[in-house]
Amino acid sequence: GIVKTRHSEVLLWSRVLQSNHNPITGVLHQRQSAELYQLRRYLPDAALAELIEQFWLVDWDLRGKAAHIQQNLPDPNFHLVINTGTVTLLGPVSKSYSYEMQGRGQIIGVKFALGALAERLNFRPADFIDKQLEVEQVFNLDTSRLLSELSAANSDQQRVAILQSCFKPFAIAPSEQGARLRQLVSLIKQQSDITKVESLSEHSNLSVQAIQRCFRQYLGINPKWLIRKYRLHQALLLLEQQSVEIADLVEVLGYTDQSHLIRDFKEFLDVTPAAYTRLP
Repeated sequence: GIVKTRHSEVLLWSRVLQSNHNPITGVLHQRQSAELYQLRRYLPDAALAELIEQFWLVDWDLRGKAAHIQQNLPDPNFHLVINTGTVTLLGPVSKSYSYEMQGRGQIIGVKFALGALAERLNFRPADFIDKQLEVEQVFNLDTSRLLSELSAANSDQQRVAILQSCFKPFAIAPSEQGARLRQLVSLIKQQSDITKVESLSEHSNLSVQAIQRCFRQYLGINPKWLIRKYRLHQALLLLEQQSVEIADLVEVLGYTDQSHLIRDFKEFLDVTPAAYTRLP
């Protein structure tokens, strides 16, 4: 019956597991923090590629050590987060996001494709910015069963297979709007000279109004805000590599002056660039 079908699906999914080797971005003090936990990222099967961007798993063992507060500046995606026997849906995070790791633990996450939930479930993403939701508000899932199956799994391959089987009924077809949104966000991330929405308009051959409408409908965060956020991603990467001085970031990232760089650091990360470089 149903259980047998689900088991067969998990066996099928588990035959293929493709790691995501794209660079990790938006992790504060990435080099030092990476020593305290193990992060793995996997791409979904093609059938779920329009719904899910990646699966991610984090494990840590800090028994006998100090707790670690991990701070990230995440992409504006929705995430399903499975942690300590709970399943929650995290809306897009506008600024930075902190999580305390202590003892021994694990988090399993599903990073949904940009715009996918708004498109499929017909809600306003802006209503979910910086909010944590019950999964049942968006997906008709048997979370108890999901938790039970995941707790019995003993490998990343099995866990990802369970999640893929779980979300198979919610798969969506490619759409022109979803592709456009992801193209716009990709341009912001990859083109360091995009410092204004007008620049994004020129690169994409879309009007400023069309871009703003697309972001409002599918992302909930305005494009100017995301441009500022992704410039900080670049700043964090450059500081991580220790290849520039703080003053050089102004020129490299096209800031008008140093005060604008400081403003963005304080608004998104609640710390100045100088203080950030001094933190362990």
